This record gives sequence, structure tokens and C-alpha cells, in this order.
Amino acid sequence: MFNILKEHGFDAKKVKTARIKIPNATYLVDNELVKGPILPRIVDLNEIPSVFENNLSDKFFDKHLIPMIQTARGCPYSCTFCHEGSLYFNKTRRFSQERVEWELNYISKRVKVPDFIIVDLNFGLFKEDIDTAKYMAEMQEQYDWPKFVTIATAKNHKQRVLEISKILHGSLPPGAAVQSTDPEVLKIIKRKNLPMEAVVEVAKTAETDGAASFSEIILCLPGDSKRAYFKSVKDVIDAGFTLVRTYQFMLLAGTEAGGTAARKEFDYVTRFRVKPMNFGIYTFRGERFPSAEIEEICVSNKTMSYEDYRACREMSLTIEIFNNNGIFYDFVQFLDKLGISRANFLMRIHDIVKNDDLVYGFYTDFAKEEEKNLWLDQEKLRDFTNQPSVLEKYIAAEYGTNEIYKYRAIAVFQHMEALHRIAFQAAQQLLQEHHTAPAEAAHYLTELTQFSLLRKQTLFAMDKRSTATFHFDFVRLLDSNFGLHPLEAACPEGVEIEILHTQKQQQLIAGYTDQFGTDLIGLGRILNRAHIAAMYRSAHYSGVEAERRNKQRRVRELSVERATAGPTGGDMIEQY
Repeated sequence: MFNILKEHGFDAKKVKTARIKIPNATYLVDNELVKGPILPRIVDLNEIPSVFENNLSDKFFDKHLIPMIQTARGCPYSCTFCHEGSLYFNKTRRFSQERVEWELNYISKRVKVPDFIIVDLNFGLFKEDIDTAKYMAEMQEQYDWPKFVTIATAKNHKQRVLEISKILHGSLPPGAAVQSTDPEVLKIIKRKNLPMEAVVEVAKTAETDGAASFSEIILCLPGDSKRAYFKSVKDVIDAGFTLVRTYQFMLLAGTEAGGTAARKEFDYVTRFRVKPMNFGIYTFRGERFPSAEIEEICVSNKTMSYEDYRACREMSLTIEIFNNNGIFYDFVQFLDKLGISRANFLMRIHDIVKNDDLVYGFYTDFAKEEEKNLWLDQEKLRDFTNQPSVLEKYIAAEYGTNEIYKYRAIAVFQHMEALHRIAFQAAQQLLQEHHTAPAEAAHYLTELTQFSLLRKQTLFAMDKRSTATFHFDFVRLLDSNFGLHPLEAACPEGVEIEILHTQKQQQLIAGYTDQFGTDLIGLGRILNRAHIAAMYRSAHYSGVEAERRNKQRRVRELSVERATAGPTGGDMIEQY
């Protein structure tokens, strides 16, 4: 394109008038579509210059933008909802390891935010990805960066993904994205997941290592239904994933699932919305103009009514509030030891929420706000965003927020006590129904709720310190990621425990609040981006027995290697 424009004196009108077919480009002129040929993909990716060469990207290293690199292009899979599911992208090619390590080294010396993104579709597909993980681990040792790595991991290379997660000490959650566990949905979207037992192994291995674990589900895919969606939720929750993202089905132009044939076959009902954080007012060559990226999402199909879709969106909010980032992982571990499934706990919470005026109010407001941001007609939405002052309202968060993250932020940062009340009620009901639960279970649940709330309430109040006496050794329980049975940690005589943020945790929180801010939108983005469990307050022994107990604890630490950012959070290394 550059060469063609250069030949015509950079006069786009001349190019269009001549109807020149530009490779890899399509344009309209006088309502005529001019489509150029598709060029073959680049075989040697190292021919592409690095965006970090010549220091041209240095101005973007600030306290807000997250650096990213790509180590490979292409995807061997054929998912119909994805651009790279087409045959054109089927061959996967990789940049050289020297190039990857050079970029990592360049970034590590300039970065000012704790996070890092690798935009590969299947990180872990190549054996060289192990070397990349080891190099990042060296960066962590030398620069204390990256603290958290966002990557889409390879679908069918379980052992390599788990090894990469171990190398990075919990800063990369091992994942098993399923999109759906319903066989009919998977058949329609041409996707083959790992066997469910392998998915469980990914989550359980992460749990053992003290890392978070990640899965994702897409709502309202072709063939999806309320039954299928709820089953998918139960499957991944019972597998043990501490972070489950439930995405909307976006109809992407050029994908099989977004094509005319699929729309007719599955009777899609769609809406349009401005993508959250994908809008702004810009100046180019002296002209100031608004710009908003609009996406199309599916809200109903021939197997899922709109009412069922809304019910599923409520469940999505329950997952975000009550499951993600291991917010009640300590409760889940306790119930699991009594044979009460994780999914049953979450579903009971979901039922209780509907009768809680305060918390269900978040759900009602969430639904209203989501409806306000959905449009039937794309052009009407575009016209609306082009009106004077409208994008200022998007920027001011009157429109276009990510509703699910916003209301999760309200719940987590402003109403943690109410969330614990509901979690306690759900666990209490399940215990009462589980007639073989030990007599001490009710007492433990009461103290667990108190301990958990002290760790998580007013989470970013870094000067908050609390001391309380418990009859279960919650320091030992926390050090074991609550893998220890509570009765093994019983202390009838009582144990005094201090709960506080360590210096390392304070630095982590400060890094994220500097990057995203502390308004509601910023807090929602922190919940989305950061490993929140790493920020839950830590605990150590206090009182007259503190010195002896803490010495014993340090001996335990030396004998058990555990990631510092596990599902329950805390910080073992920086306690003293």
C-alpha cells in the first residue's frame, strides 16, 4: 500500500479513481467495492522489524500502558468464532528466540507497570516457549518484573503449560479455556477441548503449586442454551478454577460463525455496543474527531431465548463476584473436604443473592446499565457517538463502561461484609444439609468468616492492621493454601494472630493504583488485570507466643515451596 500511494504522490483520491487493487486491502469508491488480492503470509517472521527498534516506542513506557510482545503467529485450530480459525492462519510460525529475548530485555529495563502481555494465541505450543518462560523468570529475579503475565496458553499442550506456570512462580495462571463443555456446541464451533480429566488436572496442579488457575466460557455460542451454559459453569467451577471469565459471543466479520449462513441457521438476535475503553477524541493533522469501536454481540439464538440469556448474564456476575480471584477459596477448600462441591456452593450463593435486597440491587442495576448500552442498529449507535459531547459522556463513564467489572468493583470494594454474609449463609445451609459434618464445623465456619473478612475488607487500606484470637491456626491454614484440614489446625487454647499487608503487598497495590487509579472504573480494571488474591492481607502470629510460633513457621516455609500469589493470596516471604 505504501509503495502504491508513493507512486501516486500519496493522493488517495487518484488511487481510488483508478480502482487500483491494493493487496490485502478493500475499499469503496462510488458504491463500488474494490478488493485486492490476499498476499501469502510472511514465512520468516524476523523480516518484520521489532516495534522496539530505534527507541521509537520508548515514549509509551509510562505508568498506565502495559507492554506486549508476540512470539508466534497463526493457529492450528479451526474455531468458527475466531479470525485465526480460517485455513489461511493454520500454519503457526515463530519469531527467533534471540528476537524474543532481546525484546524482553529491552522492555524490562524501561517498564513502569507490573504487568506484561504476550499476545500469542497458543503460548506453550513450541518447546522454545519454555526458554521464554525461563528468561522471564530471570527478569523477575533481576528486576522484580513481570509480576503478572497475561497469555492465552496452548489448548492441547497441558504438561508444557503447567511447566511454564511453575517456572514463573504463579505469575502466569495455568489455563484451560473451554468456551463450552457441551458436546453439541463444541461440534458446531469446530472445537475440541482437552478431556475433562485433563482440565481438572490443570486446575488441581495449579492449586497444589499455590498458583491461580484460569478458564473461560463464551455465552450464547451457536447451539448454546441456558442448560448448556450452566453445565459449563458447573464443570469448570468443580474442576477447581479460581478465575473463570465468561465472555460475550462477538460476531467478528470474516469468521464462519459471524457469516450470513450461520446467522440464518442459528437465528441470531444481536445487539451493538461501544467496546469498553475503545473510544476517545483524537486530533490528527489539526482535525479533532471522535472515534468509537463498535462490536456486535449475540443475545439470543434458536436454542437460547433472550430471557435465558439474561439469566446467564446474572450467573456471569455471580462468578465474577463470588468465585474469581479466589475470593472465597478458603470457604471452598473447607467445604470440599466435607464432600460438598464447589459448584453447589456457588449455585447456593446465586440462589441466596436473589433474596438479598442490597446485593441483588447490584444485579438489577447491572442489567439496566447493560440494556442502556446495547443498540439494535449499528448506524444509529454510530450516529449517536458522533454527536457533540456524547463521547465525553463515555469518557466520564456515563455510557460504555464494562458493566460486569463495574458492579463487581462496587461489591468487592464497598460491600465485602455483605458478600461474606451471603457466603457464610450458603456454607451454613450446606453444612446443615450435610449430616456427616463434624460438630466443630460450625465453629470453624464462624471463625473462618471473621478471618477472611479481616483479610479482604477495605482491601486497599494499606495501614489497616487487625489482631484477633482464634481457635484454629489460620496462619498454618493460610500457608497451606487452606489445604490442611481445619481440625488438624484446631487450637482449643486460642492463638493470637495479626492480619496486615506486608511491604511487598503494599508495593504491589501501589503499583496498580498508580497505573489504573482508584475511581470505580479504575478499580474494575484492577480486578480484571491484577491477581487480587496476592493483595489479600497476610497473617502472622502475635502475642506472647509469637516469637516461638513464627520461628516454627519459618522452618515450615523452608520445607515447603509455595508460590506467593496463590488462590488464597497472602505473602509468606515478606512476613518478617
